[in-house]
Order: sequence, then C-alpha cells, then structure tokens
Amino acid sequence: MRILTLIENTRASKKLYCEHGLSFYIELNGKAIVMDTGASNLFLKNAEKLQVDFSSTKAIEPLLCVISHNHTDHTGGLEPLLKLRPDTKVFAKKDVQGNYYRRVGPLSVSLCWNRNFLSKYKQNFVLFEQFQEVCEGFYVMGCEVFNEKHMLHDRRLLMKKQGKRITRLVPDDFKHEVFAVVFPHFYKSSGKPRRDKGCVVISSCSHSGIVNILETVKLTWPESPILGVIGGFHMDGLLGATEGYIKRTSTELMRLSDGCIYTCHCTGEKAYERLKSHMGDQLQSLKTGEELIF
Repeated sequence: MRILTLIENTRASKKLYCEHGLSFYIELNGKAIVMDTGASNLFLKNAEKLQVDFSSTKAIEPLLCVISHNHTDHTGGLEPLLKLRPDTKVFAKKDVQGNYYRRVGPLSVSLCWNRNFLSKYKQNFVLFEQFQEVCEGFYVMGCEVFNEKHMLHDRRLLMKKQGKRITRLVPDDFKHEVFAVVFPHFYKSSGKPRRDKGCVVISSCSHSGIVNILETVKLTWPESPILGVIGGFHMDGLLGATEGYIKRTSTELMRLSDGCIYTCHCTGEKAYERLKSHMGDQLQSLKTGEELIF
C-alpha cells in the first residue's frame, strides 16, 4: 500500500502548494482512493507535480473517494475532482447531509456544502449509515467508543438541529465523521486481505478522539495489530489540552499501535511537540508531498 500526502498545512518542498486542508492519495491492491480533497483545487495541482494523473481513466480505474466529514478544509476540492473525473464514486456517511458551522466571534460561518451540492452530484455518492467497504481491504466507519477522557470538545464547531418549533445551533456531534481502516497485506492466491497481518488507520481529524477511534478498531478487528496511524488529532491551539491529557493520549497511542504514528493538519505544532516529548520516534509529522509505504 502506498499513501501520498497530496495536501496538508505544511510542505516538504517549496515546489508544492500547502493550505489548511488535507488530502491523501492511496494505492491498494490495484485500486486508487482519494481520502478528502483539501480546501480547494490545490491538491489536484500537487497531484500533477507528484505524477498522479487523475485525468487518465486508463491509468486509474475506477477512482474512489472518501470524505471523512463535511468541513470545507476536507471537501473544498471535491467539485473540481468530480468535474475532472465524472465517474468518481464518493463514499460518505448519510449525516454529511446536515448543516455544519464554525463560530467566529458573533458569527456562525458555514463549513459544509451548499444545499444544492449533494443533489447536483447524487449519482456519484454512496451514503452509508455506519460502516462501508470501499474496496477489498479498505473500510470506512464511524467511531463507536466515546470515552470523555479521550476527547477534546471544540465548542466553536456547531451543527443545525431541528426542534419541534425552532431550528437552533448546537455543538457538533460529529456523527458525519468517518475514519479508514486499511489492510495492506493480501493472500496471493485469492487477493483477499490478510487481517492477521495488521491494519493501518487513517483518521483525518479525529474529532471523537484518536484513542477512542483506535479502541473502536480494536473492538472491530481484535486479531489485527495496528501497523500505523495517520492523520490529524484536532489539538491545534491545544483546545485546553492539559499536560495530563497529552500524557494520557501519548500512553494510549503507544499501547494501541504496534507501529509508527504520523500526524498532521489539525494536530498543530505545539501539541505535536508535547506529544513527541512523550512518544519519541514513534511519533512523526507528515507534510505535503511525503509518502508512506506499508
């Protein structure tokens, strides 16, 4: 399995673009998957520079796309991708149909698609409840463990809730968020994934808590060691993370993962340095243009 970071907040080369957003390109057993599309079309420009040709249906067929949650720093480049590749199949939870906002001072700024987007591209979407196979060995699912001691609540992030009489904004419950569990090893005879050889977890923002997410994976596939963890931990600005929370998260990450942990995007530099002081070389940062092989 190959994972290439198409866009992230930082970059490994000045020849590449970066932005507050996230997109991964994944090759697995002859399939191509895009996980998130950044905040704009810049991930497509980087893909061209990194010799990933999305325009060629012969080179990549079919093209699969996973949307981790309905925030613009992960969905902003989806329409440019769909215009370039109208055959793209997009996987997302049904809850992405909700309305999501960020509080900026006295204002509530929309973070989601406009009301016509999903209807315009409905033929491209596969909307699911909680668990979905994207292709052989690649699964997406919502978090099922919600231990409060492993969560940081960002009160700036809101969702619209319809009551009996009024519609109001309440804290986002992130039921629209999913993470990916990928099994990179396959039986040569059948092309089926070897779950006993382990999995890789890709969680773009981990709003439910990265420890809760890994506990969900362990509950679902107890026989599979976690070979690697990739993604953002939503600690940028630290969000009130105490030293106790940082140490507890570090301890649990080292316990749950048998391999290296690559973090990026919304983890933030300050939280990364504090996590790394506990985790050492098991924790690494991931930048635009960098590649992982499992």
